[in-house]
This record gives sequence, C-alpha cells and structure tokens, in this order.
Amino acid sequence: MTKFLQLAIWNANGLSQHRDELKIFLHTHDIDAMLISETHFTEKSHFRIPQYTVHHSNHPNGTARGGTAIIIKNSIQHHLLNPYNQTFLQSTSVTLKDTTGPLTLAAIYLPPNQTIHQKQLEDFFQSIGHRFIAGGDYNAKHTNWGSRIISPRGRVLLKTMEDNHLHHLSSGEPTHWPTDRKKLPDLIDFCVTKGIPTNFAVAKSCLELSSDHSPVLIALATQAIPRVPPPRICNSKTDWDAFRHLLNNKLPLKVPLKTDSDIESAIKIFNDSIQWAGWSSTPENPTPHQIKTCPILITQKLQNKRRLRRNWHRLRTPESKRLFNAATRELKQLLTDYNNSSFQDFLLNLSPSASTNYSLWKAARKAKQIPISSYPLRIPSGSWAKTSKEKAEAFANHLTAVFQPHPTTNPPEDEEALTHHLEEPHQLELPPIRFRKSEVNSIIKGLKSSTSPGYDLITGKMLKELPPVGIQYLTQIFNASLLTGYFPAQWKVAKIILLLKPGKPPNELTSYRPISLLPILSKVYEKLLLSRLLPIVETNSLLPNHQFGFRQRHSTIHQTHRLVHKINEALEAKEYCSAAFLDISQAFDKVWHPGLLYKLRQSLPLNYYLILKSYLHNRFFQVKIEESYTNLHPINAGVPQGSVLGPLLYLLFTADLPTSHDSITATFADDTAILASDPNPTVASQKLQNNLQAIHEWLTKWRLKVNSMKSTHVTFTTRSQTCPKVNINNEDLPQSDDVKYLGLHLDRRLTWHKHIFTKRKQLGLTLSKMYWLIGRKSSLSIHNKLLAYKVILKPIWTYGLQLWGTASNSNIEILERFQSKVLRLITNAPWYVPNTIIRRDLQINTIKEEISQWSSQYRARLHTHPNELAAQLLQPPDLRRLKRHQPIDLITRFKI
Repeated sequence: MTKFLQLAIWNANGLSQHRDELKIFLHTHDIDAMLISETHFTEKSHFRIPQYTVHHSNHPNGTARGGTAIIIKNSIQHHLLNPYNQTFLQSTSVTLKDTTGPLTLAAIYLPPNQTIHQKQLEDFFQSIGHRFIAGGDYNAKHTNWGSRIISPRGRVLLKTMEDNHLHHLSSGEPTHWPTDRKKLPDLIDFCVTKGIPTNFAVAKSCLELSSDHSPVLIALATQAIPRVPPPRICNSKTDWDAFRHLLNNKLPLKVPLKTDSDIESAIKIFNDSIQWAGWSSTPENPTPHQIKTCPILITQKLQNKRRLRRNWHRLRTPESKRLFNAATRELKQLLTDYNNSSFQDFLLNLSPSASTNYSLWKAARKAKQIPISSYPLRIPSGSWAKTSKEKAEAFANHLTAVFQPHPTTNPPEDEEALTHHLEEPHQLELPPIRFRKSEVNSIIKGLKSSTSPGYDLITGKMLKELPPVGIQYLTQIFNASLLTGYFPAQWKVAKIILLLKPGKPPNELTSYRPISLLPILSKVYEKLLLSRLLPIVETNSLLPNHQFGFRQRHSTIHQTHRLVHKINEALEAKEYCSAAFLDISQAFDKVWHPGLLYKLRQSLPLNYYLILKSYLHNRFFQVKIEESYTNLHPINAGVPQGSVLGPLLYLLFTADLPTSHDSITATFADDTAILASDPNPTVASQKLQNNLQAIHEWLTKWRLKVNSMKSTHVTFTTRSQTCPKVNINNEDLPQSDDVKYLGLHLDRRLTWHKHIFTKRKQLGLTLSKMYWLIGRKSSLSIHNKLLAYKVILKPIWTYGLQLWGTASNSNIEILERFQSKVLRLITNAPWYVPNTIIRRDLQINTIKEEISQWSSQYRARLHTHPNELAAQLLQPPDLRRLKRHQPIDLITRFKI
C-alpha cells in the first residue's frame, strides 16, 4: 500500500483569527504539514495547535503584515532552516526525511507590491537545497500553472524555473477569490518543486477555511520518517506488584564486591534487572492520545458552508455571497461558543489535588512557558548546524572546551610541588562507618518520582518501588564502593540537555544553559556521602562564615542583609561605600581538579579524600538533542553539574578566598561582593582595591578568572561624588548606580525604587500570561484563582520583603495597588466595592501587614542563627541620622 505525505498550502490573511477552524481542518484531513502565507504575526504572537509544532517567520519590519508559517506534526522528525525574511520575500523552511532522503518544505509569501528579480528568486531556491517543495502565495500569474492571465512576475518566475530545472505543482483551479465582484478569481497559490517526479505528487483544490484564498491539498507519494519517542521503562500503566515480584526472583544477594570490576559488574546486573523488570511489567502499547472530535452540529454547518462557497464561486452573485458570508459567521460563532464551553469545562475541573494530577499547577505553569522553535546554530567555523545530530555535536565540542581548566600562569615549580604532594604516600586510617539499609531506604523514599532519569533510564519512581531485596542489594554496593574508595564509572556519565537562556539569541552556542542529568543511583550514593561529609565540615569549620551558599539555614536574604546593613552604616555616617560585585567566569565548570584535590587532602580524612578523588576522575558526558545522542566526551575540569556533592566541593575549593579587615566579604556560592567604606571616597576605593588585588592573586594561583565586563562597581552614598574606579587584573570594573545581587536590586541611595519598579513590571508581564486563568471571564473557582495568585504572582513581590520593606510608603503603594487590581480581577468585583472589603472576605493581608509578619518571622530566625555574622544583624545601629527605616524596625513600622 502506497504511503502519502499529506500537505496543504493556504494564504490565511491573518492566522490567529482562524485557530478554531484550522484545528478541525488539520484533524479532518490528517494533514502532516501545512504551509501558511500571510500570518500577520509579530514578536508577541504565540500560536499553538495541539499535537503540532508551529514554526513561523515574520515580516522584517516587525509589523503585523506578511509572514509565513509551517505547521507540522510533532511525530514527524524534522529540523528548522534559517528563516528568509526580506521585504520582497518571506519564507519558513523545515527539512524532514522521507523514504528517499532529505526533503525541504518551504512556506513562501511574495508581497504583490514589491519588485522581485530573477537573481533574488534563484538565491532563495538555492538556499533550501536540492529537493524541495516551496508552496504559498507567489502573487505570480502564468497560464503554465493554470492562471487566467500572464503577469510580469509570472514571466520572471517561469524564467527562473526553466533556468534552474524547477517544476510547478498546482491544482489548475482558482485559489484567490477577490471580494470585489469586478475582479475575477485566479490561481496564485501553488508550489515550486525540485527533485520530485511529477507523477509522485498531486494537488487538488479545497473549499474550506475562511479567507479570500482557498487552500490546496497536496498528496506526495512518500512517507516521512517519524520521530522516535524518548525511551521509557515505565509509565502510568506499569504493574508495580509484578515489577517487585520479578526483581525478587532476579536479583542475587551473594555477589563478590571486593574489586573495582566486581562493583561495576554488580551495578550492571542491577541496571539490567530493573530495566528488564520495568519493561516486562509495562504494557507495550499504551492507550494513544485521543483526538477530540467536534459535535455533529458543527460538522453539518461546516458541510453547508462548503456547499455555499461552491455556489458563490460558480455563480458570483450578491445573493450567493450573502448566504456564504452568513454561513461563515454562523460557523465561526458556533466554533467560538464550543471552544469557550470546552475551555470553561477545563477550568472548572482544574484542581490542586493529587486526584487530578495537580492540574491547576500544571495549567499555571504553562502560562509561563513560551514555545521556542529549534533554530539552526552558528558554529565557530562559520557554517550552520541544522539537524539535531549536527547540533548535538556542536554543543558537545563547545562543552568539551568549557570543561577544561583555565590556562595556568603559575611558575612550573608550583605546579610540580602540588602534584608531588598529591602523590605522597597515604597514612592509614580506620575504615569509615558503613551505610545502613535504613539510611538508603530513607533517601530513596525522599526522591521525587518525576525526576528526569539519566542515560540508564532508571527513575526515582522505580527506586521507590524496589522490594527489600533491591534496597539490600544497593546497600551492599554503596558500602563496597566506600570501603574500596572507588566511585563506579557507570555513575559518572552525564546526559546533557540544553535550554535557551531568556532573552538570548537562539542561533548562538553560548545562549544555551547545559542541564546535566546524572543516573539517579549516583545521586542516592552522593546523598549518603554528603551525610558523612557535612558533620566533618561543620566540626572542623572548613567553610568561612562569609560563605552563605548551599548551607543549611543560610539564605540569600541573610547574605543580602549583611550588605544592606553595611551600606546603611555608611549612609548614616555620611561615608562612601565602595562595592565591587564580581562575576567569576564559568566558576563551577572551570574548577581545577588538582587544586581541588590538594585542598580536599588537606582538610578531609583519607577515606573520603580517596572516594572523592575517584569521583572526580574520568568523568564523561554526552549531549542529547531531540532523538540524537553524541559519543562520550571527557570532563577535565569543574565540579559535576546536577550532582549532590558538586556544590560542597566548590565551597571547599573557594573556602580560602582572601578577606581584609578594611572591607567585608559576602559570598553566596560564586556570587561575590566586596564592600569598603570611608568618609573619603578615594580611601574607600583604595581599601577595596587592596582586597581585590589579593583576590586576583588568589584567582591566578587556583586558575579561576573574573569576567570584568560582567562585574560591577557601585558607590553607595547620599552624596553626589562617586568613588574612584577600581580594577582587577588591570581591567577597570564598569561603574553603575545600581546592581542586582541575589535577585535584589540595590540602588545608590538604597531607596529600593529600582527593585520595586522592576518587580512591578515583572508582575504585569506574568499577569498578562495568566489572565486566561484568573481573569474576570474565567470560570475557575475563586478559591483556585486565589491559589494561583499565591503560588505564581505573590512570590515575585514577597521575595526580599524583609529588606525592601524599608522603602518609602509611595514605593510600597505601587505593589499595594497591583495586589488590589489582581484581587478585583479574581472576584470580578464591581467598581463600588472597596478594596478593604475584598481583602477581608478573601482573608488577604495588605503589603504592609505582610512586611510586619514576614519581618517578625525573619527576626526570630536570626535569633537562633548558627552563623555569628548573621546573628550580628540584630544589633541596632550606633548612629541614626537619616529619617529612614532599618530592617530590624519593620516589625513595628506599620503597627498602629
């Protein structure tokens, strides 16, 4: 039986208004890919079709005109080509693979008011490859493809096709139906093809969809290569009782675990057994996704509309046009009502409970997500990586260079002395305390079931369902690894996926954030090791007090409060506070392994040093892009991303960062701030410069670097003068009047105006994405609307409340007005109902009440804080000159 690839081309004349009928059209005709002209999209347009991916290119001037799009099934393996955006031609192209080879589909639009030359057309057709279908609105007429007349553009296009051995594919019937009865219908929507035999494709007209253009259906005698779904061992249909029963009979408990190879063999047996048990207890063919069909009334109205459109095309009389327009409006209203009803039913059934799989939170989360097309990547050679395989290799080559230490500038004798120290004989110690089965079981029970698996596909849910024999088997492996000082190689392979950073260009390799997915068994073992290491770190005070990152009971608010406290002291004393906020370049990825091991050997017991040495040695990664994987690549620097031990290792590596009595140091992981104050601005900067010079020498020794262009120098003062510039590595730090540190914006006078203004803007953007969920027309219950507000919007402005609560009343009122606006939306309250009544009925505090409540809880935590630097923040200032509030005053500031 011959397989056909079902395509369609259509000039939508504004795609967003046709979403409802387009959904029905795609599913009715089982369209694999649709080529759209005149989308009228802008940068703010987001168009989604269930089970389809939408790629689009907009008009180059950014206005809602022109533009093209391709709507293609998610199940078809494809990749996006560079968009072709010119005033005379706009195109979106994707390449897929069929039974013959690569095939490019291009949606094209040529505006009628632009002059286009043969050379421009040839450049475009050459850019989309040697086998393609380029369909759309060419606004070119010629009798060769069925047009009524021949236009100048039609002659240019035909000459281009003849010179480049191209062919046309058209229905031979009119596709454009002018609303003016004096203008005659004609054919301007068709395809230009290359490398496709004429008997392999057929085009026919279709009188559906509401536009002045009718779509064209194309059947291509080929079959697209489907996208391979990601492999999974289990799903919602897995029989966990059968899973446990199979493992009970499969796992052997008496296995040798004396050597490194014994441990690797035991892990392979465990992986094979759990994978076999998972696949054996999971149905092979889960229930496919059901396409929701529309009611019979809509189907009948759709057929009636098609009949009336045929009549209008044949008769072209005012009466036939009137009947067709009336049927179109009626069908459009029916579709709108049907979709609104379905949407309201969806909202009414949303719930934050486990019985609905937490549908409310998932719906709210989707409001934050914006679909991003997978664009081609520019690689260092200047060429483009287009396919998923090419992109994966490009990222792998980029990350291989990233996971290398910075070049050394240290004298060779220093490097040799460090290496010699690591090779010195070890002094014997007592064996470490073994892990208990209850410890392993406790950690496994605390795993998240939805955690993404590593390359071995084992999930947290599968470990939670292990029978007792599985827990015992793992405990034996963990203890053998601890006693031999060998970290299994199978747990040192990371699967890396890439996520685009917000606001970054999608064509650049550096615009993506690598996310490392390690085997879940590695994380369990690391948590066990961490439970042994933390008491040693705390007992021996291995971490400095100024480091607040990745430590229990230490938060970003505590660290930022230290800075605010220092700045307030300078402002009260009429001093200048010169502050440097340093950006450590690729801090976690560039940790020098010999240097880290040198520090670990000096600070940790031998047994744990040996296991951590094995943990860092011979690590590898592979990149996954869609269905493509790369080979393994080595990791020669950095602490393992996505790991449990990585943060602690980085803190130990940077624990000896130089400090000074003339300045204060505040570090939260790699976020580093240095502040120095003095009545004289030059002296303040000199104190800061002395500390920065010591830090530069330390960074050079341990092969780290500061990105001076991303670092910031700020002068905090109430005076007009600015402190002199400071530098690191002979590069001046850029000066600014404000800085963002740990999510809080600190301005020159510490008024918090910049922070509150930024948060208000962020709240507005988030609210616009959530309006469909909590707006006046939403049928979601008030209780659930309020939950969505508390979970999505409220955390945006409550972060740092204990500090920015010292802002002036006028600044705080900015956020108070926003909360009142949202509460009125949620309740759909009329204008005459006061905000105080709404807050009382919903039991919502004002912003000022929240400040008092949060500050009281924060002060109670400071009283029992284990770090003396945080506890000192409770001390009242020695001088109170300014008429402004301090964080410690907020408990009573708004109390009457």
